[in-house]
Amino acid sequence: MSGKESVRNRSYEHMRSIACLAIVLMHMMNISEILYRSSISHTEDSVSMLIVYLCMWAVPLFVMVTGALLLDPGKNITIKAIYTRYVARIIGALLLFGLVFRFVDMWMNGETFSLTVITNGLYKIYTGTSWSHLWYLYMLIGLYVLLPVYRRVSAGCDRKELLYLLGAYAFFISILPLTDIFGADSAFHLQTSAIYLLYFFAGYMIKSGQLVIKKPVAALMLVLSVACMVAVWVIRNKYDIAGLDQVIGNYSSPVVVVMAVSIFALMFKNETVERSGALAKFIALFDRSSFGIYLIHMIFLRVFLRHMQINPYAQGVLIFAGVYLATLVLSFVIVVVLHFIPGLRKLV
Repeated sequence: MSGKESVRNRSYEHMRSIACLAIVLMHMMNISEILYRSSISHTEDSVSMLIVYLCMWAVPLFVMVTGALLLDPGKNITIKAIYTRYVARIIGALLLFGLVFRFVDMWMNGETFSLTVITNGLYKIYTGTSWSHLWYLYMLIGLYVLLPVYRRVSAGCDRKELLYLLGAYAFFISILPLTDIFGADSAFHLQTSAIYLLYFFAGYMIKSGQLVIKKPVAALMLVLSVACMVAVWVIRNKYDIAGLDQVIGNYSSPVVVVMAVSIFALMFKNETVERSGALAKFIALFDRSSFGIYLIHMIFLRVFLRHMQINPYAQGVLIFAGVYLATLVLSFVIVVVLHFIPGLRKLV
């Protein structure tokens, strides 16, 4: 292992690892609630969704890490590298796993194999109608394609201009749409409206020191955002106000924004350290496997919860823990094995 690989900023590994753990938990609770909502109590349903909401910082944290790394002006990233390294990897993963998921559907639905299974799988990949968690890959392709422009923006803007950019994203994409709760859908949109750009630039700005959030402030932000989410959840369930889901139930939510930014600020350390010890090596391996785990874990969740019809609500918390751990371990082991197969290592 080269010195460059053994000495690096470890906070990125820690952030991606904890985000991966939260995503698997979020998807397990969400799938369980969808499959068994007709047979569970109102309390079980609402607690399940609260757990889902409390994990929504995980994907934004991935995006912030990506922005911190790829918007760094000291990193030489050519347009050729963007397409041959970044875009090609995501398209390859989309093609491979889009077809794998189609075959899993064929097996679980009792279909027989035919050429239409493959053509239908390719159609689903193109139209984005394959398994829902693949949306993240389409979003990444969009970020990568415009990365040269975003890098020019981050390098050419001063601190005030970048703060203005974050403020504009926050106001038009996160705050203003909240009026929809009262039936007033705002007609004012940014022409490049996507909350992920806020996270993308926020990660870079915190890393570069242009957005300073001290650890005590970040901790307070995290506590307040969690308290706000729980309070909104209580009000939403007590008074059955479905519109409040927008306040806590999507990545554009101001509460989710504050939560994700505070976690990044808490965990980020602008220092490079040498990897030492078994735990550090395991975290590094888990981090390298996190993208593959994200892709594969949904197979096991669907097999356990849908195909095997395991109902964690009927069998207790230990079954939830068992499904979660089994999904994580099996996904991790498969990804590690795939890393030894030429060609697949770069995809997962």
